Amino acid sequence: MKKLMIAMVLLGIALAPIWADGQFRLAGNTSTQVDTLPSGGLAEWEALIVPNQETMTGWSWEVVFDRLGLGMHYGVRFNNPVIESEAPVDWYMDWKGDFFLSYHILGGGSVIDPFVEFGWGNVGTALVSPSEYYEYPDWEDEVEDGSAVALGFYNYFAGGVAVDLNGLLLGAKISYIPSEIAGPVSAPSIDRYELSQFEVSIFGGVALGGHRGGRSRSRWN
Repeated sequence: MKKLMIAMVLLGIALAPIWADGQFRLAGNTSTQVDTLPSGGLAEWEALIVPNQETMTGWSWEVVFDRLGLGMHYGVRFNNPVIESEAPVDWYMDWKGDFFLSYHILGGGSVIDPFVEFGWGNVGTALVSPSEYYEYPDWEDEVEDGSAVALGFYNYFAGGVAVDLNGLLLGAKISYIPSEIAGPVSAPSIDRYELSQFEVSIFGGVALGGHRGGRSRSRWN
């Protein structure tokens, strides 16, 4: 997954000059999985926005040309079991990465930017050692060296809205992850990674180029 991510980032940067009227976005994000969406008031939604033990943090990039976009997300979470023992405690890392296509209803670069996404990726848990582990895993390597604990593939559908304040990007989205089209990696010794049905994400970063407000103003000057 890491190799694919690097390749797609380089491809997006390489295509940015060609898509001179488009936009390149880079953002940090947090994503929290939930089995059901809140049915109560604002307090329940605020509880999902505040990071907790189910939250993955990471980053994303996207290239938007007019209304169509493509990009990637990556998230990670470290955890260790609470064991009252003097023995060394193992640390585990959950990671999740995907490639996605997007459609921006008002066009990329609009001040208010509602969008929908469809994505597919892989997710897993790996046993990590602070003294030997220095980078995010490729799931193929984790299977080969025996440190993979749980793995799986998934697809998702999402809808959200971003606010583009002339280059400052803020937004949120809700993803639906249908379990019936998720699948495990075919390795008998590795468990299937169980994803919740929904995920609430917030993000913030920069949007370079393609600001529709700026083009509209220049047209009248």
